[in-house]
Amino acid sequence: MKSIKGDVGLAVCVIVLAAGYLVLNMRLPEVRLSDPLGPKAFPALVGVGLIASALLLLLETRSKRRTRPNTEARKVAAHVEPAPKVQPLVLIGMILWAIIYYTCFEPVGYLISTSVFLLGLLSYFNRKRHLMNVIVAFGVALAFDLVFSKLLGVPMPTGLLPF
Repeated sequence: MKSIKGDVGLAVCVIVLAAGYLVLNMRLPEVRLSDPLGPKAFPALVGVGLIASALLLLLETRSKRRTRPNTEARKVAAHVEPAPKVQPLVLIGMILWAIIYYTCFEPVGYLISTSVFLLGLLSYFNRKRHLMNVIVAFGVALAFDLVFSKLLGVPMPTGLLPF
C-alpha cells in the first residue's frame, strides 16, 4: 500500500509541476525568426509528455490497487518475505551511467550513446528479455532522432556516424 500512495503522490506532483511549466511556457513571448514552431514548441512537448507520463502512472497504480489484495493475501498465506529495499549501489550505478552517457553524448553522437544508455538500463531492469531490450533501445533512440531532426528540425549530434 505504501508503494501505491507514493506513486499517486509522485504523479500528482508531476502533474502540478508540469501544469505550472506549461503556464510559464505560454507566457513566453512570440518570436518567429527562422523557426516555424517558435521557442514554445519544445517546452510544450516536454510539459505534455510529463502530464501523459503521470497519467499513465495513475492508471498503473489503479490496476495495482485492483490486484493488490489478492497478492497480499497470498503473501500472508505463504509466509513470503517482502523484497529487499533498493540498494544504494543501484542508485550510484545509475548516476554514474548517466554521467557516462552525458560525457559521450557529443563525441559519440546521439544515436549510439542513447541506444547504449537505454540498452544498459533495460538490461538491468528488464533482465532475460534481451531481444526486446535491443529492439526498444534502438527503436526509441531512432524514433526520437527522427522526431527531433526531421519533424522539429533540431540537429542532433552525429558523432561517429556520418548521418
